[in-house]
Amino acid sequence: MMRRKCVRPYHALCHTPRSSPRESRRVEGIDVRLYPLCQADIDMSLYHALKRSSSSEEVPLLNNSGPLDPLGVDELTDEDADALSSMAGSSANTSTSALSTSTENSLDLLYVDLETLHGGEFIGVRLPPKGSLERNEMERKLKMKIDMAILPIVISMYMLNYLDRNNIAAAKLGSIIEDLNLSGTQYSSCVSILFVSYTLMQVPSNLILEKVGHPSIYLPTAMAIWGLLSILVTFVNGYRELLYIRFLIGFAEAAFYPGTVFYMSCWYTKYEIAKRSAIFVCGSWLSGAFSGLVAYGVLENLEGVWGLSAWRWLFLIEGTITVAVALIAMPILPNLPATTRWLSKEERLLGVLRMIEDVGQQDDDTTASSQSSSTRKASSKFASAMMGFVMAVKDPKVLNILQMMFSLAMTGGINTVFPTIVDSLGFSRPKTLLLTAPPWILCSITSVMNSFHSDKTGERCMHMLWGPCLALFGFFICIFTTSTILRYIAMLFLLQIYNSWSLGFAWMATTVPRPPIKRAAAVAFVNIGGNIPNIIVPFLFYQGSEPKFYLGFGVCALFAILGMLGALTLRAQLRRLNVKLEMGGKVDGLDGRTGFRFIY
Repeated sequence: MMRRKCVRPYHALCHTPRSSPRESRRVEGIDVRLYPLCQADIDMSLYHALKRSSSSEEVPLLNNSGPLDPLGVDELTDEDADALSSMAGSSANTSTSALSTSTENSLDLLYVDLETLHGGEFIGVRLPPKGSLERNEMERKLKMKIDMAILPIVISMYMLNYLDRNNIAAAKLGSIIEDLNLSGTQYSSCVSILFVSYTLMQVPSNLILEKVGHPSIYLPTAMAIWGLLSILVTFVNGYRELLYIRFLIGFAEAAFYPGTVFYMSCWYTKYEIAKRSAIFVCGSWLSGAFSGLVAYGVLENLEGVWGLSAWRWLFLIEGTITVAVALIAMPILPNLPATTRWLSKEERLLGVLRMIEDVGQQDDDTTASSQSSSTRKASSKFASAMMGFVMAVKDPKVLNILQMMFSLAMTGGINTVFPTIVDSLGFSRPKTLLLTAPPWILCSITSVMNSFHSDKTGERCMHMLWGPCLALFGFFICIFTTSTILRYIAMLFLLQIYNSWSLGFAWMATTVPRPPIKRAAAVAFVNIGGNIPNIIVPFLFYQGSEPKFYLGFGVCALFAILGMLGALTLRAQLRRLNVKLEMGGKVDGLDGRTGFRFIY
């Protein structure tokens, strides 16, 4: 009888000696297997598919001394292979997916089949074992490469995103109101209209990005479009033209923030993403600081140059820089772990496995949890995208996060009127523009420190609370005093709300880890709630309510309290779900026996 070599598990491809099942689990954490390409591999894949679909606990095999042990068998006979093939012919459930899980037995093992993983591209690729010094060093180098490729670019992109979105606030300190003959209501409408289209395009844009799968092209293209539209503002001559262009800018900018949050969640694990999200969002806070400095330089020095008002130069310069950075970003940004061609095959496979080990499932719609069976059956990408959105809006965790982030955004909506608030202190225009910088710089520093400590401790909720607490203190100062010194000190506290902003999105991305189409929809859906307040808040700080702004400060303070309550509620919810996982149950198709736990 001829005997053929059967598949070896993950540790066999990692240059480590064969170990017992228990030793294998202890070394690897999750029993992940990479199958080399041979007929016996196909036989074994069929065996596991049959075992999952069988109503009995074990599938007996012919000419074998006992039931086949996936971890213990070294060889498979021709008769066994024939038996498997014939049994597969009668089975309606012979999975050929790259990732599969045995759900009918107590082992519940996780497998990665190289034959079907990304079209078999990683067949024969070898990696060091997880936990080894060689593997840790390889991961460190991979993360450094990705950090250097992603973070500087997305920070620059976010700085320009914020500048192009909010330069109208700086332009108000120039002559845009007089030149375009805008009333107070018309100006507020031009500020808010961008966030209407921005909100409408959030979910469709993220679903498109998830299906297109090329963030290195998609995100810079959107950036180039909003940069060109910003340049067009230079040539507007009235209210309607400004309103229409601002509306279109919102459509283009909608792709960036939720798209980048989803993009980063495809590369970084739940213990890595918070600090990197904070560094990324620093682009926004720093642009808040530099926008005042840039506006000061432009408004003070370019008035009347080449016959253009200084505020027109502001839009022209910032829009041109935006287009230039978009063109630079395209060849530098990586795509997804499996498709970044300037990484080696080993590095790409490591990127894929890191995300599998983080959650216990492949980051793939077709191999997602049982809750996404409708997604797998979808007959088109559009149907799959819509199913991801439906799964997101039906998830109580997502709705809870939406409430929390909406409340924090109502508090943080002061960023749209921050120059106006500082202007109410009564300083000259140059001093007002310069005084907007220190609160944003302080916010950048504290936000990064908060997120780094959150990742280090693996705790989220308490780190979410102190930002709203400080902002609430600042609002109380603003409400009860008009002292210039005290109010400026309060400005330093107000922007601390943004310590919770980037951390909140990082928390959300790890709370809805799989499938990616649901995660993409959830990020965009929550970001909608996070941007609706930008439509509302400018009307709370209406012209004529300065310098006290009682209505605006009072409403923002109320929502700071609601945001804190939302964080505490989410913490309690995730604790209950972790208890279920620890008892061996499943949450959203994620099995507690793989070691996955929510962090809170």
